[in-house]
Amino acid sequence: MDNDSKTYIKNLLDNQNGMDPVPTDVEPRYTADKKIKAVLFDIYGTLLISSSGDIDQAEISEANLARALDAARIKIIDNREKSLQAILNDFEYTIKICHESSKLNKIPYPEIDILSIWKIVLIHARRKGFVNFTEDADIMLMTCVFEFLSNRVHPMPGLKETIGALHRKNIPLGIVSNAQFYTPVLMNYFLNDKISLKERVKGFDRELTVFSYKFGKGKPDHTLYEELVPTFKWKFGLLPEEVLFVGNDMLKDIYASSQVGFRTALFAGDKRSLRMRGDDKRTAALKPDHVITELPQVLSILN
Repeated sequence: MDNDSKTYIKNLLDNQNGMDPVPTDVEPRYTADKKIKAVLFDIYGTLLISSSGDIDQAEISEANLARALDAARIKIIDNREKSLQAILNDFEYTIKICHESSKLNKIPYPEIDILSIWKIVLIHARRKGFVNFTEDADIMLMTCVFEFLSNRVHPMPGLKETIGALHRKNIPLGIVSNAQFYTPVLMNYFLNDKISLKERVKGFDRELTVFSYKFGKGKPDHTLYEELVPTFKWKFGLLPEEVLFVGNDMLKDIYASSQVGFRTALFAGDKRSLRMRGDDKRTAALKPDHVITELPQVLSILN
């Protein structure tokens, strides 16, 4: 992705309408806990407001695809509406096949690499005569534009202030999120107003960052959380019960992180993304250690 592509992405994000969280009827419940020495966060629905509520629930459309293809210098050859629909159908089918293949390999919660999926789909579309593109086509840009249009995001109120305060206190910060390569692009933009393709999110420890697409599996697979237990031990001398995980989903975040011994805080600050999962036997009787409705309340837990 060249500088022109980065400028395109920044202009796109600069000109998207902001969003406010939709209040819930959940009352916050938290207390200071001096045992907590590190904090892990989910991203979508916790640090970022998501118009669809989560990364895997984006609303795809032909209009968004057309704009993304145009940005990436990929030309639709003939019968615009038919070509766009065929590409979207192939996109959804390819994801389905990848998920089914992973489940056959005993991965219960498979995750795709969205960039690889789009490369496959667009090569197929070119072979079928739907589109034409050359080596200068920027499929990474196309993917970013399509995803940013399909699932608009905006920083949760207090994001910069909370992460900044924790960072200044030298609190180890990490991420465990169902995410794609463009997720750190969004986070660095909202935290620093810059477009960067680096996987590291500024302010967060690289070795405490787990993005699902890198592992081929997603939450609530608790092994994603297990990846960090030895790192906390050898790098910071911390046990799981000294780590707080903050997330908006009772199954993917609270249940899964509690399985490795992390303390938990349910973020119930946006009705779009709050997932109580009361019909799941794993969460029916589960209570998070804390419930917060605003990100700065994390600071009160660590006070």
